Amino acid sequence: MSSPATAAASCGVLRHHHPPASPRPPPTTTTTSRLLLASRSRGLQRPLRVNHAPPRRLPPTAARAQSAAAAGYQPESEFYKVEAILRPWRVPYVSSGLLQMGIRGVTVSDVRGFGAQGGSTERHEGSEFAEDTFIDKVKMEIVVSKDQVEAVVDKIIEKARTGEIGDGKIFLIPVSDVIRIRTGERGERAERMAGGLADKLSSAMPIS
Repeated sequence: MSSPATAAASCGVLRHHHPPASPRPPPTTTTTSRLLLASRSRGLQRPLRVNHAPPRRLPPTAARAQSAAAAGYQPESEFYKVEAILRPWRVPYVSSGLLQMGIRGVTVSDVRGFGAQGGSTERHEGSEFAEDTFIDKVKMEIVVSKDQVEAVVDKIIEKARTGEIGDGKIFLIPVSDVIRIRTGERGERAERMAGGLADKLSSAMPIS
């Protein structure tokens, strides 16, 4: 009686027993680096996706007029109208400050409105009003020469600012010419007020 191996050999079939393959170990850092270099050489590297962080918001700066002397006013003009929207009860402080510095030509009118306060409320005479409620304001208009603009703006901010919502706004509007109706004078001679800032500056100059 032949053995199983002899019988299999006589039939021409030889079976080999293969042990089960061991699991492949995970790639190490060196292997990963080699694969990355190989993919770069073959042009298979995928573009890296960079997540850009949102811009960082800076805290608000102190409320004061920024100097515009370097850049200049646009459009260029010899005269400018300083238009300020103020709280009514701050107007006497502003007008007194302007008179002390020699600004005498001031136009004042009562207006009503509201600003873009982002849902905040404004305090007026002890009461709070929402942004969609019209508030009584005062519009003050002063036409001055270019070299007086910054001094006037700084004085208005100094006298009108309380630090709360609703202090108002200041607008600078170029004026092409100034004409005095009584005499027909134009330009600087028409804008100048007797006893105003120009006279104070000229009297302070030393006489040689």
